[in-house]
Amino acid sequence: MTVIPFPSCRFTPADLSAFYEVALPKCSRGAWAGVARQTERHHDRLLISLPGVGEPVFIFERDVAGHYCLWFRDGNGKRCIGKGMTASACLSIWRPAPVRRRSAAVPVC
Repeated sequence: MTVIPFPSCRFTPADLSAFYEVALPKCSRGAWAGVARQTERHHDRLLISLPGVGEPVFIFERDVAGHYCLWFRDGNGKRCIGKGMTASACLSIWRPAPVRRRSAAVPVC
């Protein structure tokens, strides 16, 4: 039996699930115009477009070492706004913060 190794630079099904957990609500309410995938020899990328903007503004990437990076691209180039050893950790910038409940000891004015 021949076993073909899974390239370390490709998103796994779990990576894509983590990404689409964030992306689907943004796409459905119109905050994102679309997502395109770009797979090459040394990286796998998801390119996120915003409404009314011609080029992708965000790039979610997995590199050949298996590391994740989230890039923001503007007129001055691109800069990393998230890194992680997992897709979820890298995308945590887009996850809503947990709701903090007011302590009963703190009076409401």
